[in-house]
Amino acid sequence: MTRRADAKAGTAARVLHFVPGFRSGGIESLLMEQFRCLEGRLQYDFLVDSVEQLDAFAEVRAGGGRVFQMGRYLDAPIRYQRTLMQILREHGPGYVALHSHVVVRALPVLWAARWCGIRRRIIHSHSGSLKGTPEHRLLALIAPLSLALGTDYWACSQLAGQFMFRRRPFLVVPNTISAGRFAFDVADRCRIRRRLGFGDQALVIGHTGRFTYLKNHEGLIGMFAQLRKRRSDSFLLLVGDGPTRAHCLALARRLGVADWILFAGEQEDVAAHLSAMDVFVLPSHCEGFSISLLEAQANGLPCVVSSAIPDEVCLDKLVTVCGLDRPPDVWCDLLLQAAERARMARQECAALVGRAGFETRSSIAALVDLYCGNPSGG
Repeated sequence: MTRRADAKAGTAARVLHFVPGFRSGGIESLLMEQFRCLEGRLQYDFLVDSVEQLDAFAEVRAGGGRVFQMGRYLDAPIRYQRTLMQILREHGPGYVALHSHVVVRALPVLWAARWCGIRRRIIHSHSGSLKGTPEHRLLALIAPLSLALGTDYWACSQLAGQFMFRRRPFLVVPNTISAGRFAFDVADRCRIRRRLGFGDQALVIGHTGRFTYLKNHEGLIGMFAQLRKRRSDSFLLLVGDGPTRAHCLALARRLGVADWILFAGEQEDVAAHLSAMDVFVLPSHCEGFSISLLEAQANGLPCVVSSAIPDEVCLDKLVTVCGLDRPPDVWCDLLLQAAERARMARQECAALVGRAGFETRSSIAALVDLYCGNPSGG
């Protein structure tokens, strides 16, 4: 008998998602969109290191899910492991799977899950590289141990799977969004631009993403410094936060463009900020998928991206690809050309995302089937 969710009986099968640094990022947005669309067919619980009381946690608990807030593993590893074992002994039999969205940090969690009898242990690769992250140096040492404790291997793209799993078989499970939530809204455009001090005719180049080496904010700021010389009415809007933000702000000051760059931080209304932009730019060193690019296309924005972005996420002619080896002036040319293109219509954007298989609601039934199928190992 399949362990499908039974909302009326209150016996929904559960998946425990391990997302240690839960924040307003792509993986978290993906999982919360899925959570909202499950509608009783499956229940998501979350195991996180974060101790802050986030709005997302309140939403999960209000929807019948559990959030286990553990604190940082390295602060008290013995206490962490004891608490984890208690949680998994108590709740483990109710889980059809433990789903880890990290690899290096997952080792103690995967070990505990196996010890406590959780038969399905999914390891999910979301990145095509870990360069510039704390996990990079530990990858070769710890990843083989983590992978040996897994039973199922998922990746958001072929690139992400090949990077993490090498010759090990894996399943590509594409990231998805609710395209309608990111549709262009002229009222949002006017409101955000007014609040941030952009004129109606100003050229706003935008980016959403966590401040890390892989996102290449340094290169983006260098490009923008060149763009300001050609378009004195241009601004750069950066939505997100992260460890390289202070360095990027210092770089903007050194280049003399800090007054025209808005470091907006993490924002709940990402869609409204996308509506305020004229061009979306993503000069990443590497991406496993890029939910942010998918969201920008759902908004109808012309996009200029690096050649490191997986092809499957570049859905339409609105996306222009440029190599990072090209000089900043070439990127500026492409940004100015993109600014001349009209936004794609709302209905066309939604249809584009849906045809590509990246719409959350239409893919949720297949996702439930993946979780509730037979485990591939023991």
